[in-house]
Amino acid sequence: MSRGKMMNIYKVVLVLFVVTVCVAVQSSNASAEARSKEVAPGVYAVLGIGFSNGGFIVTDEGVVVVDSLLIPAFADEMMKEIKAVTDKPVKFVINTHWHTDHVGGNERFRPPADIIGHDFTRKMIAQRRKEQEEGKADEGLKMLGKLTFTPPDITFVENMSVYLGGREIQLKFLGGGHSAGDIVVYLPKEKVLFSGDLFMKGAGLPDYREDSNVDNLIGSLKKMQGLDVEKIVCGHMEMAEKKDIQRSIDKLVAFRQEVKGYVERNVPPEEAAQAMKFPADENPFYEKNFKKVILKVYSDVKQSGK
Repeated sequence: MSRGKMMNIYKVVLVLFVVTVCVAVQSSNASAEARSKEVAPGVYAVLGIGFSNGGFIVTDEGVVVVDSLLIPAFADEMMKEIKAVTDKPVKFVINTHWHTDHVGGNERFRPPADIIGHDFTRKMIAQRRKEQEEGKADEGLKMLGKLTFTPPDITFVENMSVYLGGREIQLKFLGGGHSAGDIVVYLPKEKVLFSGDLFMKGAGLPDYREDSNVDNLIGSLKKMQGLDVEKIVCGHMEMAEKKDIQRSIDKLVAFRQEVKGYVERNVPPEEAAQAMKFPADENPFYEKNFKKVILKVYSDVKQSGK
C-alpha cells in the first residue's frame, strides 16, 4: 500500500475517532463525573476531554488555561469544567507546543484572554493559519470541523513568568525535543508541572516530525529532573511523578542506541525501519508512526555524529 493511501486511512481513522468523542461530549449531562482533577489547591488537570490533556489554574484575579485541546468543542467543555469551580474569567491560555491536539481550541478563549507560547509555536500556528486562509489546509484537518488556528500573541524564547492573583507560574523552555518550541508550565510553590508532550509517563519514543530531535528530548528530560516536582500533568495518558522521568530517559537512550547500531553498520534508513520491531512495552499511541520515528532518529544520529 502506498504512503499516500496509508495517510488517507490514518486521517479517516482520526476523524472517526474525533467524531465519536464529540458525540460523547455533546451527550454528556450535568450528572456526569467531572473530567477535571484538583492536583493542588486551585490547580486542575483536565484528563477526560478528547485524547490530549490540559489543565487550568485558578487565581484571585482570573484563570490560566494550559493547552486548549484539539477542537473548539473540547475547549467549550473545558470552560464548563472551569465554570463549575469559579466564575472568574480566563486571563491567559498557555500553549505547550504547536500540535493541533493542544492548540485547536485557542479561538474559544481569545478575546478576552491572551495566548502565550514559545516563539517557534507562534511561527508554526501562524503558518497553519495562513495555509487555512489560502485554502491549503489538508483534508484531514478540514474534516475536524470549523477550526481556525489562533497563534499566541505573547511569546518568549527561554523563560517567562506569569504572576497573577498571588500565584507564580513559570514557563520554561528546556531545549525542546518533541517539538522545537516545547515549554513546560511549572508552579514552584505547588510543586506541579504541566509537561505537555515533552514527557508522557512510560513513553520512550520521540516524535517523528521535522522539528523533533531525540537528543534535545533526552536533554530536556534531564533538565526536568532538576525541578522540585511532586505531580506531573502529562500531555497524554495518565499523570506522573518525578521518579517516572528516568524510565523515559532510559528507554529513549536505549532506542537511540539501537538505531545508532544501524547507522554505524551503514544499514540504509529504510532497511533499518523495516528491521526494527515496535517495543512491546511502548504505548500503542506511537505504533502507527513507528517507522517515521525510526527514520527521524536515524537522521538525528547521523547529523549529531555521535
